[in-house]
Amino acid sequence: MGYYWMMRRMSNAFDYRLKMVEWAMKYTVSSASREFRTTRMTVRKWVGRFKQNGLDGLKELSRAPKHIPHKMSRDEEAEIVALRESHPAWGAYRMKNLYAVAGGQSAIHRVMKQAGLIKRKKKRWKKRKELSALKDKMKFFEHSQIDTKDLSDILQYWPLMRRLGLARYEYTLRELSTGAGFMGYANSCNVTYASKFAEYVIEHLKSYGIDPKEMELIWQTDNGSEYIGSVNKRPGYRCAFQKVLDEAQINHRQIPPRCSWLQGDVETFHKLVEDEFYDIEFYANEEEFLGKAYAYQLFFNYLRKNRNRKNRAPIEILRERFPDVDEGVLNLPPIRLEVLLDRSLSPGYDVPKSPLVNKKTS
Repeated sequence: MGYYWMMRRMSNAFDYRLKMVEWAMKYTVSSASREFRTTRMTVRKWVGRFKQNGLDGLKELSRAPKHIPHKMSRDEEAEIVALRESHPAWGAYRMKNLYAVAGGQSAIHRVMKQAGLIKRKKKRWKKRKELSALKDKMKFFEHSQIDTKDLSDILQYWPLMRRLGLARYEYTLRELSTGAGFMGYANSCNVTYASKFAEYVIEHLKSYGIDPKEMELIWQTDNGSEYIGSVNKRPGYRCAFQKVLDEAQINHRQIPPRCSWLQGDVETFHKLVEDEFYDIEFYANEEEFLGKAYAYQLFFNYLRKNRNRKNRAPIEILRERFPDVDEGVLNLPPIRLEVLLDRSLSPGYDVPKSPLVNKKTS
């Protein structure tokens, strides 16, 4: 399939263009055009935009015309705004028919919307249902979102963090097919701890017979430096986090800048854990904090119903859709990532099992 048709069918072309640009900068424009089945002119265009504007240069530019001869005048737009302010419940159709204002219904609606005179409609359930249907078709651990949460802005948690020396950052992975969440903690937000968190989750999956090298897994992140390294990195450079994913043959997908809504599932988890855990719990020391964090994660993965997933907990989805997968895979204790710096992770890494889970026998 050629580049043009790939772009027509892709919902997120940003990551594809980024890989094409990185290939061209690492090798040559000609090899990139062959690899991505496009012309050298197209490759040069995106390389040029990337060099000039960075990651923002890989986003689509507006195709709206610069000049519209039949556009309303400012006086006509001012008349529509005044009418709307005096008739706040009137729409474009009624305004056009009763006051014979200039322009068509869509143009009148546009003027009112640009003036902030139309209330934003609630999100439709249709789009949410489409996303739910997509997740219901995903394989187990096929697609996950990873993000980092700064805990210092949580009013209830901050004094305890300062007094007890608790971690400032939460590293989170949310698996999309079941909605399960996994957490790790550290005092700093950097690529070292992001890579250690990735290793921790990968070794946990392997201990339950899930080898990423035998599957096509996608881990999606934003463009934080802990996940992509320095923005001034040389072409072809891979940071420690990306190298861990490369070693495990996990595809790393980056979202476009300032599109945090594409990380909606992991951001929702952050909001839930803040409301249901950090905002209501107290701790006497770090051991108690980690114990309660572990208890909340078990509650979330094994007991808590998710109304956006037909009122099912992650464990119920796992049992229904993936009955051959050991239920203990949802049990990964939150850990201080600093302890992993001096410890070599291996398949025999000591991960305690939940008492709620009975190990399946063959």
